Amino acid sequence: MVRPFLVTVLCLMLAACQSSPEVTRAEPVQSALSDAQAGGTGCWARDRITAQTETRFEIGADGVRVAREVEIRPAEDRLFAVPCDEQLDRDTIASLQRALAVRGLHAGAATGIYDAETAEAVRRYQAPLGLDSAILSLDAARMLGIIAVGRAGL
Repeated sequence: MVRPFLVTVLCLMLAACQSSPEVTRAEPVQSALSDAQAGGTGCWARDRITAQTETRFEIGADGVRVAREVEIRPAEDRLFAVPCDEQLDRDTIASLQRALAVRGLHAGAATGIYDAETAEAVRRYQAPLGLDSAILSLDAARMLGIIAVGRAGL
């Protein structure tokens, strides 16, 4: 009886020590900005973030309830840093799948293939960080521990 309690307390204490790293949201792309101008060296991806809408109901003059779609956030293109192709070999993708599985986001096997299930797990991981994209960002790859962080990034 005491052992499960101690294990639970230990887990809670370790969880409390976790700090959430600061993640910056991918900035909107200006139409005149090219990928090379945006970041110089490195690899970049452009992804379309869909508009966020909600349905609002109004009562018309005749007393009938009418639904109306209201745009909360417009659609936009995002440009963000991504791991380069030479950094994403089969072993790295398998590590990505295992890292997402540990967080309860990927239920499939670690095949080393960036399939639709892996892409959706990446989207679920990145969405709370401000990037609702199935393309793995460099920041997310570093936070998951699958891409090394250089000394300058510490």
